[in-house]
Amino acid sequence: MKKIINLFIVLLGILVFAACSDNIDNPYAKESTISIVKSNLVFPARAANGVVEFHSQGTVSASSNATWCKTSVVGDTVKVAVEQNNNNDGRSTVVTLHNGTDSVNVPLIQAGLVFQLEVSSVINSSDLATSFTYAMSSNLDFNVLSAPDWVTVSNTEDSLKVSMTANTTGHLRSDYVKYSVGSYKDSINVVQYDFDNDLAGDYYFVGHNDAGKLLAYNAKVSKDSISLPDLDFNIPATFDASKIAISIKCGQNIGEFNGYYIYTIFADQDVNYWTKYNVGGYTYTAGFNYDSKDGTSAIFSGTFGTHEIGALLFSAFSAKELNDNSYIQELLVLHSPFLVKKSESPAKIASLEKQNDLKFVLR
Repeated sequence: MKKIINLFIVLLGILVFAACSDNIDNPYAKESTISIVKSNLVFPARAANGVVEFHSQGTVSASSNATWCKTSVVGDTVKVAVEQNNNNDGRSTVVTLHNGTDSVNVPLIQAGLVFQLEVSSVINSSDLATSFTYAMSSNLDFNVLSAPDWVTVSNTEDSLKVSMTANTTGHLRSDYVKYSVGSYKDSINVVQYDFDNDLAGDYYFVGHNDAGKLLAYNAKVSKDSISLPDLDFNIPATFDASKIAISIKCGQNIGEFNGYYIYTIFADQDVNYWTKYNVGGYTYTAGFNYDSKDGTSAIFSGTFGTHEIGALLFSAFSAKELNDNSYIQELLVLHSPFLVKKSESPAKIASLEKQNDLKFVLR
């Protein structure tokens, strides 16, 4: 109990001293020789200038510990210059005014990069010269690093404009606009084509048979079908202009052969798993592409369930109903099928012939 009372007395003494100290001058208190009149040190992300105005008894110098912040003193003003902040995060530092051993700190804040552009590709499904405009928000300059010669990019404070010249090449063309905003870098895929002028027409429908031999069949591609005239088959198809891809479905009747009904079936590469009698539930899609060596081509890909489609089967049925009772056998199995346009692909076809002794199979 005695220890508690003694502790209470000590604490009471401290409180009394603290209460009385307001009325006693602090012999160590020192009035600053520098007084800040006005400061403007809140900056945008861009490079900018600000000032600190002050009054002082004596000569004042100024400094900052940030390499991106420069200071100079002119009369009763500290001039402050900050470099552009290219990063997403804002940053801060202090500008210190010195007068002998006296100093005053003034806080400085600079905003970070703010950029928003919700476009990763621009697809012009016409060969005509066309422009597209997209909303954009940025507090730093949009810089084009590279672009194809048929594309022009311009921007305002709140929009981005992508312009394409008329496409007279006779084929699909695709490239990238590469750009930077501050430290951020990205690209926009630019594509231009007209289906009837650049994609539709005569192709080879190519694939490996079970023995690994390449077979190529004459084909004619339109927006709603891939026809194989030598086999008298017509595969219903759907063209997606936004993906520049043509798709076929499983379980589609494509014609007749020797009195049997022929349907499309999808399987994995080893033909261990297949879509069997599923009608229209899965798609096999080929995206069109062009390069100067191989011309226009489109490679099929897709999945069914957990399996990747690796083979297209033309299966024969004795009736129009797809089931175990009507199933006969596969008329043709094409592994890893693709389309290659005839008018633009002599190098591709020559390469296939040279490497695989390709012979066109006409049945």
